[in-house]
Amino acid sequence: MFKFLIMSVSCIALLSACNQENANKLDPNKVYFFYQSTCPHCHHALEYINRSAPEVSLEMLSIDGPGRELFIQCVEKFDLPRNSIGTPLICMGDNYLMGWSSEYEVKFDEYIAPYRIKDVMQK
Repeated sequence: MFKFLIMSVSCIALLSACNQENANKLDPNKVYFFYQSTCPHCHHALEYINRSAPEVSLEMLSIDGPGRELFIQCVEKFDLPRNSIGTPLICMGDNYLMGWSSEYEVKFDEYIAPYRIKDVMQK
């Protein structure tokens, strides 16, 4: 009985660790929106995204909190210069946008197109 209990606890701990490890890796099927609450560009980007692509699920992550690890992974994935990293940083598979201005709207619409199809098909 004791061996069974130890094995059960070990299996649960191992599964939990695997889930936690996968939760800390960028998923190419997700759209990540890294932000800072005081960033006006983040608010403008989010307003546009909510208007133009409300059906797309965003993984909203503050870089001042638990999202920092994934933020760093995104920075490294796209080899962004560390001395000029800003928010918002939107990671979509093999594409990203850093910062926001009205000129970015066209690029966002282009990059988000495959995610619109996926989200609509899943519903």
